[in-house]
Amino acid sequence: MKKVNVEFRPDPKRPDIGVTFTASEKDDEVDALMKRVSDPLDDTLTVFDSRNTATLLSEEDIISISSDNKKLKIIAENGEYELKKPLRDMEKQLHPVAFLKISRYEIINLGKVSKFDFSVTGTFRIVMKNGMVTWASRRLIPEIKKRLQGKE
Repeated sequence: MKKVNVEFRPDPKRPDIGVTFTASEKDDEVDALMKRVSDPLDDTLTVFDSRNTATLLSEEDIISISSDNKKLKIIAENGEYELKKPLRDMEKQLHPVAFLKISRYEIINLGKVSKFDFSVTGTFRIVMKNGMVTWASRRLIPEIKKRLQGKE
């Protein structure tokens, strides 16, 4: 993920808000950011509860998303939900700054993390604010550390 630099330039003659994106190239990450800025309310997902009832869920309420037998299991502040969608598609849809892929099968909301625990043995335990514990894949640990240190 690229680092995003934000700058404000006041223009008293402008009645609206103008946003310009500058990058080395237009890629999926830039497209996702442009979409997010142009439609800030587009941060809700339609998910299904245990009774298969469709529910709108805000991204900010999501704690983790994991792939489970061709379905996504979404753990949120107010319960668990399911969605039939590949994890890779969900990863593209979520806010790239707020969410972190920690394994081939799981994405977490960084705002819901209580503690990261790097052990001497090379394992990486993640404790969420709701008490849930999960583990990062060993192969992703270097990328996760870089992201958490802001060296992307």
